[in-house]
Amino acid sequence: MIINMYLPLLLKGASITIAAWLSAGIMSICIGIFLGIVSCNYLASPLLSTCITLYTFITKGIPAYVQILIIYFIFPALTGINISGFAAGTCALGLCSSGYITEIIRSHLNAIPQGQWDACFVLGYSLRSTLTHIILPQAIINASPTLLGELEQLLKSTSLLATIGVLEVTRAGMNIISREMNPIAVYSIIAGIYLLFSFLARCFSFFLTQRIMYGKRY
Repeated sequence: MIINMYLPLLLKGASITIAAWLSAGIMSICIGIFLGIVSCNYLASPLLSTCITLYTFITKGIPAYVQILIIYFIFPALTGINISGFAAGTCALGLCSSGYITEIIRSHLNAIPQGQWDACFVLGYSLRSTLTHIILPQAIINASPTLLGELEQLLKSTSLLATIGVLEVTRAGMNIISREMNPIAVYSIIAGIYLLFSFLARCFSFFLTQRIMYGKRY
């Protein structure tokens, strides 16, 4: 059986897939939340808002695959800095996803009534306290289904790293196919692995959403 013979290689590929997803996800969340905050209507200047809108236009407008190729091939050629396929791929996916997360966070911050901001300042809250304790938690709670959907999509996008030689699960499967010449069985196994990942992500999303909704009721 192919799966018995190549299980260690597939497990290694799966672990690299998860590592790439976590790295890109953390990067996209950090950038997206920061840019979403500084570009919301209550805080952003026209110039800053324009710059961030341009950033989101570029990161959302260029396909993730093209961004991977740019960072992996063009960035080293321009800077002379060598970068591994894993680092290039995760950075590209993180930047691409951060554009979407920026828009998600900004739109939910803008949906919060301005009166809440004003009330916090009247009560003596600093800007930092207002954001961290009052405004941002509401925005993240309301945006959680959309954010979790974006992160699930990011997980599937890690398969693009196979094109630059990163040994994630898709690339591991391609290597097995080159040896065994049995694409139907191998691609079926890969599809099953991604379905398992998606199922676990959906379960986590459902659990987290239920916890959030329970917290909002009580």
